[in-house]
Amino acid sequence: MSNHNVLSGKRLKRVAVLVPALLTVLVIAGCGGSGTPTTASGVQNAAFISNTYSGNLQIVDTQNDTTAYTQSTTNSAGQVVAGAPVTVTVSTSVTFEVESPDKSTTLVYDPNGFALWIVTNSTDATSGELPLAGPASMAVFSPDSSTVYAPVPSAAVSGTRAGLVQVWTLAGATNTKNYTVAAANSVAISPNGQYLLVFSNNSDSVTVIDTTASTTTYVNIPGFARPVNAFFTADSNTAYVLNCGPECNSSGPASVAELNISSQTIVATVPVGGASVGLLNGTTLYVAGSPVPTGKTSTYDAVNIASMTRLTANSVPISDGFHTTMALAQNNKLYIGASSCSNTSVGCLSVVNVSSNTADPALPPRGAITSLMAISGRDVVYAIEGGYLHIYDTDTDTLGPTQITFIGALYGIVQTD
Repeated sequence: MSNHNVLSGKRLKRVAVLVPALLTVLVIAGCGGSGTPTTASGVQNAAFISNTYSGNLQIVDTQNDTTAYTQSTTNSAGQVVAGAPVTVTVSTSVTFEVESPDKSTTLVYDPNGFALWIVTNSTDATSGELPLAGPASMAVFSPDSSTVYAPVPSAAVSGTRAGLVQVWTLAGATNTKNYTVAAANSVAISPNGQYLLVFSNNSDSVTVIDTTASTTTYVNIPGFARPVNAFFTADSNTAYVLNCGPECNSSGPASVAELNISSQTIVATVPVGGASVGLLNGTTLYVAGSPVPTGKTSTYDAVNIASMTRLTANSVPISDGFHTTMALAQNNKLYIGASSCSNTSVGCLSVVNVSSNTADPALPPRGAITSLMAISGRDVVYAIEGGYLHIYDTDTDTLGPTQITFIGALYGIVQTD
């Protein structure tokens, strides 16, 4: 196995994880499999990977697992100075990323300044900043890529409980309005952009906002169990809500709830083992989470949303932890990542074959998963695991023959072209 190792000239800073012993570390200076372009725009099939330590975005060609370097130079003493890896300079630290539906823009979160930086994908450069009213853990674009919704649970609101969903118009980086929703922590937007669902910390209700209304109204729908996310039908009339349940401190069970938007009622519910994260594939919703009490095996389930029936007769056991991300490879392998887990005999990454709804053997402990991305046209998944990029062969669930190790602690990943 070859390892493409990238040095940034900074002292290594990493989270407390085990470095995979099977990696053979090679130092590659001033070269890359995609040549030595002097600008980031020279990278084809580019993905941005956020580096919390440097505050930059690393750039990777996901079709050949390489990164680009600037040209090497020669100093006054005649010594060759190796080229530096091409990056997008953003801020002092960066974590999660959000890409616009039209793939023109990537938002990158700065946890030090509580801001979303705007990166123009065509130029690989920042073009503005959206300062937030406090810490955020996610944001979403409107379907037309013109508007950004960022929930800020601790944002101060005069005369009422803290919590806002800040609304930004991307052109001009203008904060056009703020929706006051107490402890707003996550949101989901309908395909037509009309309905914004807001999920609040420690709440068993969903707040529905009509973004097209001239006067903002808030419809609070009870009957959920710590809802955390939702997936809409194409016509925007129905949302399938993930109820995290006891794992998120609700007295109600984990489930998938069908919410009729027009009648504002829950019309059906399917119980599952756990539901802190989900991924919709056609009419099948994959969900994963951790039942309680603490220490009980985490689970995967598949739900047919067309009939609101569970396709898994029994919840499928997977590795433990709080599950936050999924990626479906083209060979029907579903990679499920936990942001925290025991990380002892097995790791925070689980794999399920969705064709048979069976779990693959447990993977080694390599640290928390902060981002997963399936690579188009390849049986490959990129995993940001323990602060490192790990490139998995999804046919074998093992690390592929080429790995890229950047100095720092990586966090998020998006495909930009």
